[in-house]
Amino acid sequence: MTSNGTMLLFVIVAAVAILLQTGILFAFYRVFSKMAARIDSVAGRMEEHSTPILATSRAILEDAQPKIAEITGNLAESSALVRTHVGDLAEATGEIVERARHQAARLDDLVSDTVEKIEVTTEVVQNSVLTPIRRIHALVQAVSAGVGFLRSNRSRRKSSGNSTEDDEEMFI
Repeated sequence: MTSNGTMLLFVIVAAVAILLQTGILFAFYRVFSKMAARIDSVAGRMEEHSTPILATSRAILEDAQPKIAEITGNLAESSALVRTHVGDLAEATGEIVERARHQAARLDDLVSDTVEKIEVTTEVVQNSVLTPIRRIHALVQAVSAGVGFLRSNRSRRKSSGNSTEDDEEMFI
């Protein structure tokens, strides 16, 4: 009996376990079937709400497609025009810069020539005019000093009446 009793106990435990598993599986089935029903409901509502949005989006895209193509064409044309104008502007700028360099070189030559001419003129004026004027000025001062000396001697002679003393003072 022990072996039959043990066997019976194992069969009863196995039967209870199978019934328990069956109950759990049935509970899973009910939960999953409710979840599937909810998902179907949500999917139906999403389809119901998204269908008009998708239709509107498709209509907008179909309407905008020619406009986008026109905008793209205009941008390509504008880009080509801008490139052309930039090329012309670069060429004109190059010409202006070259002319400015040329004029700057001419101005530099003009200033250099003017400075050289001023230096030569200054030298000529100094040698031709100022040196003789200095000499004439020195002569005028010498004559003026001589005349002043003679005048002072005459006034002394008249006041003292003794010209030898004046002559001696002159030599001393």
